[in-house]
Amino acid sequence: MIVNRIIYRDKPKADIFRSLVQTFWKDNPDCEVATISITKDKPKRSDAQNRLFHTWRDIIAGEMGESKEETKNLIKNQFSIESTKDLEVAEFVEFLRDIDDFFGGEYQIKLPRNEDYHLAMYNVYKKS
Repeated sequence: MIVNRIIYRDKPKADIFRSLVQTFWKDNPDCEVATISITKDKPKRSDAQNRLFHTWRDIIAGEMGESKEETKNLIKNQFSIESTKDLEVAEFVEFLRDIDDFFGGEYQIKLPRNEDYHLAMYNVYKKS
């Protein structure tokens, strides 16, 4: 399992690193060694955002009776997105909100607020 977080030079990082490590060990109790890697880059969509998008796409596809690919194209066309891979984290948050607002309002499709939702939208794990 790969876990990614965005860090900024001028913002506190200790809690982010602590949370990453604790979450990793909790999710991987049999693992004895892990590697932390920091890369220079603009923040692209997170793994949680990617998982949430695909979960929501699958739910929308099922509700609308469309294939996953047709639904992905419908979503991209509805919001004038050429490629979701090019969206930065903040842009992807807005994209997910648009999806939720549109399909929740227009089609009354209830999309879940699971752990990936809280990670994708707020970069925090929801405490149970």
